Amino acid sequence: MCLPIQDAVKTSLLSRKWRYVWSKLPHLAFDEMFYKEIHRTTHAKLLMIIYQVLSLHRGPIIKFTLSLSELESCSEIDQLILFVSSNDIQDFTLGIWQGVYKLPSSLYSCLQLRHLRLHSCMLKPPPGFEGFPRLISLNFDDFVIADDVLSSLISNCPLLEKLFLHSSTGSHSLEVVGSNLKRVRCFGHFRSICFTNTSRLAYVGIYLKAARKELFCSEEEISSSVMLLESVPVIESLGLDFCYVKGIAASGLPTRFPTILNNLKKIWLYDICFGEQDEVSILICLIRSSPNLEEVTICAFPDETYPIPKELDLSGVHGFSDVSLNQLRRVVMKNISGTETELEFIKLLLAKSPMLEMMCIEVDYSRSLVSRFRIVQELTRLRRASPRAEMNVF
Repeated sequence: MCLPIQDAVKTSLLSRKWRYVWSKLPHLAFDEMFYKEIHRTTHAKLLMIIYQVLSLHRGPIIKFTLSLSELESCSEIDQLILFVSSNDIQDFTLGIWQGVYKLPSSLYSCLQLRHLRLHSCMLKPPPGFEGFPRLISLNFDDFVIADDVLSSLISNCPLLEKLFLHSSTGSHSLEVVGSNLKRVRCFGHFRSICFTNTSRLAYVGIYLKAARKELFCSEEEISSSVMLLESVPVIESLGLDFCYVKGIAASGLPTRFPTILNNLKKIWLYDICFGEQDEVSILICLIRSSPNLEEVTICAFPDETYPIPKELDLSGVHGFSDVSLNQLRRVVMKNISGTETELEFIKLLLAKSPMLEMMCIEVDYSRSLVSRFRIVQELTRLRRASPRAEMNVF
């Protein structure tokens, strides 16, 4: 049974049969929907209501959600987690929106956990903690944890398939070890992300928060960036921002990667500056190394303070006889400024994609109407290898 708690309690008024059914609900969600019913309640009374519901509950609690915009970090939450931890919890969500909450030791005893989501929490596992043996998905948002502890936690969850990390503070160096991992997304402040024993990874998204003009790639960052593509032999979807692309480029500008990414179907690249030689070179290298690409999405970095080279060896397609995009169906390019390099790259994709069905171009909105009209004219004149290819320019 899955009903909002307030509705489940109301059913107890209908008949004796329903009187105690609500107290055996295996799924309890104290979220914004719950808070709407008691929105004028003080923080202390709110926690008391939740505690009363738990104290009247009978039976296992399989899924528990505590995520309220008014929820502050406080010691009373320890008691709620202690209660839940003794009820065979498998799916646990805790969202703290005011302050940082240090998780109690009772959470680490929840060895039946399969899904764990935490927002604004500090993790310090007790000595002897050996991970969550049944955990399938892990989602940390604005977390506080030592780098080695986080890496150890990930590696000690042998069934882990999905890992989502969002860090808005600190600067982490992360080692991801997981033979069963299939999806990884890391967003925020990470100095380096190293993948080890991740041969099953099918989806990787890495978006690092760094100012372009202040970016400096250390040897650690360069090494981890290069090793990524060697550690994901069956990758199907890959999302990277310019920081990670810069890290790959810092080790050299190869024509093709050592590992051919035969399974790669979709790529997303963010804040790519077509005026930067290294970023464009890695972009071309990635395309060369992915013969079965079906979708390409690129968000350009439209900043005229960066010089736009007149030519980046994209002046013609004859030098790209080894580029094959026979499976490419869809291309999306955003923030396009109409530079020569951008247009030549689009020209290359059109000429090398005989099965292309759709190309969507979003012109940078800061451009004047005259400039936008010129870009549209130039794009629509480009030849297409695919007779079915449609081009939409926004």
